[in-house]
Amino acid sequence: DVSWVAGQAPTVTALAAKTRYRQLDAPCHLTVHATDTFSLKFSEPQWAVTPGQSAVLYDGEVCLGGGIITS
Repeated sequence: DVSWVAGQAPTVTALAAKTRYRQLDAPCHLTVHATDTFSLKFSEPQWAVTPGQSAVLYDGEVCLGGGIITS
């Protein structure tokens, strides 16, 4: 399940993401595989990322969208 605020995936791929409430922004690289599928590669290892949680993507202070983590 992916939801983009602008209705489509961002064109910028160097972003930040959060996988936990109140987590600091974690730099990552976005790869869009299909309309409803994307993957993230974080610059640093992330703690306890778990399927079923949300990944929310940001460009600075702007929320771009997110999706449910599947693996």
